[in-house]
Amino acid sequence: MGRLWLFFVVASIGMALRFLVLGKFEWGQLLIVSGFLAGVLLIWGIERWQAWRDASYEGAEDEDVWHTHMAERFWTGKKRLFKGTKKMGEFWRFFPLPWQRIVNSILSDQNQWYLNLSFAFADGTSVQIIEQREKLFRVNDTWHIVQNGAVVAVARTDYSWKNKLKLRERMIVEIQGKTLFFQSPEMVSRTEVWLDGKMIAEGKRSRLLHWRYTFRVNEGYEEWERLLVAAYVLFNYAYHQ
Repeated sequence: MGRLWLFFVVASIGMALRFLVLGKFEWGQLLIVSGFLAGVLLIWGIERWQAWRDASYEGAEDEDVWHTHMAERFWTGKKRLFKGTKKMGEFWRFFPLPWQRIVNSILSDQNQWYLNLSFAFADGTSVQIIEQREKLFRVNDTWHIVQNGAVVAVARTDYSWKNKLKLRERMIVEIQGKTLFFQSPEMVSRTEVWLDGKMIAEGKRSRLLHWRYTFRVNEGYEEWERLLVAAYVLFNYAYHQ
């Protein structure tokens, strides 16, 4: 939407200058400018509708698994987190600086630049995922995962040739000296979390309700459960799952 809005502004200025300087006006140019504006309004409407669906999600699960609805990924509205039938918290995207949102909407193909997330859980736990960006263009992205004000984990994408050849999307998360691998095998809508050769959690996207996601953490990893949920959401934002 940001690019269409930029095209609309530039085209409008150009048409106005042409009329003021040369005294010429063409209906064809007006139709083109109007097309840009119509595209902006259409995309804005779709995104706002998706954001409303996320914010009003009231899903329920018979099983004791985490679930949420993530249709829209750019706006900063809140999305709900549930476990079974119980609401467990909310999360939302944020931009530390206003210009970052503008740059993201114009230059990023899938709104993935300046990706920061904040989680507020019902038990009072807060988790922030803060991007560590030193330069605009780079191969892999890195985030600090902050829980209740302290950095407790580091996440980074893994765009290696090995993963590309295997059609695999992978993110590495380091927690308390342990290295976890979040990966989606062969570009499917399933995410596995591996630790020491063992799958400790798994997330899925619903086939029927396209933007509904579930996430299950195996027994024995309850201490990391909220961090794993936050990392799972980050993985889906980063790779646009």
